[in-house]
Amino acid sequence: MYTLLMKSKIFINLSLFIAFMLLLTVIAKAQNGVGIGTSSPKSNLDVNGSYGQKVTTITANTTLDETYNTVLCNNGNTAITITLPNCSTCTGRVYTIKRGSGNTDSTVFIATSSSETIDGATSISMTDAQGAISIISTGTQWKIMSQYLAPYPMGEISYFSTSGTSVTISATSDGTTNMVKCNPATTLNTMSDFDNGGSNNGRLRYIGKTTRAFHIACTISVSPATANDQFVFGVAANGGVFASSKIIQKMGATSDAQSTAMHVMITLYPGDYLELYVGNMTGARNVVVKSINLFALGM
Repeated sequence: MYTLLMKSKIFINLSLFIAFMLLLTVIAKAQNGVGIGTSSPKSNLDVNGSYGQKVTTITANTTLDETYNTVLCNNGNTAITITLPNCSTCTGRVYTIKRGSGNTDSTVFIATSSSETIDGATSISMTDAQGAISIISTGTQWKIMSQYLAPYPMGEISYFSTSGTSVTISATSDGTTNMVKCNPATTLNTMSDFDNGGSNNGRLRYIGKTTRAFHIACTISVSPATANDQFVFGVAANGGVFASSKIIQKMGATSDAQSTAMHVMITLYPGDYLELYVGNMTGARNVVVKSINLFALGM
């Protein structure tokens, strides 16, 4: 009986020891992190494989909570507002929001609760087609972690004629005043976010949803209506010629055609339009435009 009792105590003690060692092993593994698909996690949470996130499509004003993760906006031509929860209630929470893919889709506004901010602003607007943004709560405010804008918008208008189009210049220019639009029958060629402003007459209009900086390049070939006249050319936005784009060129014989190019950086707002302007610094005499290529590339 005594021997049996001793064996039982030894068995119990051995079981407790094994359990204790297993517990230490579990604790050690927990201290190293939790692994999914791996037995040796390198972080607090190590997922060795793919993982899924909830995707929700919305069409109207929406207030986000813990049931949202990735939000796709399909609001068409009606602007909507997405309201974030109080960031103090969801420290570390991340939301990803993506706007619709069409230029006709309306703005998506992201607003905060109370007086909270998103990188210092109480609200932000998503106006870029296919734009996306990821934000995280710090517990006291929201921070933008990443942001995507659609591929670079590009557009151009062009014109070419060996006989050319005469542009009427009714007054002498001092290089700033009395500049007039060059308006031959241009052809529109666009990748995205541009049109001809309603008529093919030398206008290139930005119809994108996001204000951007653009690199503008313009090449021209012209002949003087009167020999040896000196002209000033410049790119204009909404009828105002940018001084940084202006070039001055003195012509030769009326039978000559001379070419030049301009480059300028211009910020365009939705609806802004570009045109080429010219002035005669010698007298009130016309110029014959034989080619134009006006190109815009968004940055």
